[in-house]
Order: sequence, then C-alpha cells, then structure tokens
Amino acid sequence: MLSLSKRRIITSTLKFRYRGTRRVKWWLKDENLIPVAQSVVAAIKDITNQTGPSNVEIIKWRKLKIVFRIEDSGDVSKSFIVKAYLLSRFKHRLKYRRRGLNEVANLIRAERRGINTPDVYGYGRINDIFGLVTVSIIIMEDLCGRSAIDELMQTRPQDECSRMLISTVSLFSKLYRGACNLFDMNGGSVMLCEHALDSEAFLVDLERADFYNRPSVEVLMFEAGYFARSCRNWVSTEAIDQWLTELLSAVSINGNGEIEKAKERFNYYFGTDLSRKERLRIR
Repeated sequence: MLSLSKRRIITSTLKFRYRGTRRVKWWLKDENLIPVAQSVVAAIKDITNQTGPSNVEIIKWRKLKIVFRIEDSGDVSKSFIVKAYLLSRFKHRLKYRRRGLNEVANLIRAERRGINTPDVYGYGRINDIFGLVTVSIIIMEDLCGRSAIDELMQTRPQDECSRMLISTVSLFSKLYRGACNLFDMNGGSVMLCEHALDSEAFLVDLERADFYNRPSVEVLMFEAGYFARSCRNWVSTEAIDQWLTELLSAVSINGNGEIEKAKERFNYYFGTDLSRKERLRIR
C-alpha cells in the first residue's frame, strides 16, 4: 500500500485507478491515458530486453533509472517523459517508496505551492510474483524545447550563460516561498528553453526534497550555493554575485544585516561539500 500521506496527495490528483495485468497497477489523471500507460509498460520491457522500441527516445539510462521520451500512439504530435526506476535488488524493492513514489508526491506538492514543474500524468508499479515492486514509473509532461541549464551552458558564450543564470531567479524565489528544500539542487535539475533564454525555468528532479511550513533563508542559501557551484565553470564570479543580489531582492531580503548574513551562508554552501545526512539537517 502507499503510505497514507503520499496516497492522499497522489490519489487527489491521479484519480483514475487502472490495472493493466495482475502485476501492473496505475494511478492516472484520467482514463484517456490508458493507452499511454500500456505503451510505457511495453516500452520498458523492450528497452530492458534491448529490442529498441521505435516510438521511444532514451534520454538517460543508469543502473537503477531509465528516462525516456515516448510518443502518444494516438497522437504522434504529443509525447511524454517517463522515468522508470528498476528495482532489481531485494533491498531496493523493500524501499521502493524512495524511488518514484516520493518524486510523484513531491512534484504534485511543488506544483500546488507555485513552483514550476512538469505536470504528472501517471504513477505506475510493476510487481513480482511476491507482490514486491520491481519497476516504479512516472509519466510526466514533456517540456519540449527545454534542456538542462548545465547542458546549455556548455555550448554557449559566457554572456549568454550569465543571462541563463539570471533567468533562474524567479524559480528560486518560488522555491523559497514554497518552503521547498531540494537536497540535490544542480544544473541538471533546472530546465530552460534553448531558444528563449529569458523564459521561465522549470524544476524537473524532485526525488529528494522536503517541504516545510514556512520559508527558510538558510534553505534558500543552501539551494542557491549548491546550484551556483554547478554553474561556476561557465559564469564569472561577478555574474554569480549579481544573480545572488537579484535573488535576495526578489525574496525581500533588503536590510544590510540580513543581506550580509545571507551572503555569508551562501558562500559557506558554495564552498563546502556536504554529505547527504548534513543536507537533510538543513532547516
């Protein structure tokens, strides 16, 4: 069963229940997504068997996770992004909530708090004969025309990279107001439109995130510091300083003492490697 709090979050958005087979279970936005869910399960089987489905573009393939784009079989002009977590080991199956389920709930919570994230269309699970989850699946909106900011920065001149950095101020201010702590904030988590660098940024990776009752400047400076670390090869120190100044202004940190303290915490996180346990303790 889903944990109670996450079950409420997911079922309030993904209201349609569907069982493909005895071992496949889906929570979908509506019944029109049944053919997509069926195609996704078939694609995962083909990918893992290395038979290469024609309607799929593999974006990322790691030991425990495959990310791919799949076309809607009923509408070739529409596509979806799928994250499939492959829980091959027994210990991973016992802790399946950490992969897939957490991210679905976090994406929905983030969207409700005004943070730019892709829409979630479905969450699915494939079980083994003992009922343990072997594959955890998310079907999401395809943010067509957008790419990860660190990928874009690798191919653009420094002045364009600085513009990209400034364009993320709105996203970080929404993270702050939404009281969201993203433990793995980096350039691969933020998507920008490659043809309109000043367009709004989107957050796509919320596997490891937590939400609090009120905004925290400490959390914001941690997220900003870690994100800036991932961009420092392509932007100047002056551009990072300007970005931080604009971010502090956007979240109404204006007093000299407040600004000085916030920048001190930013510099600490920018220059310090923290363990996951240390990041989890930040409030």
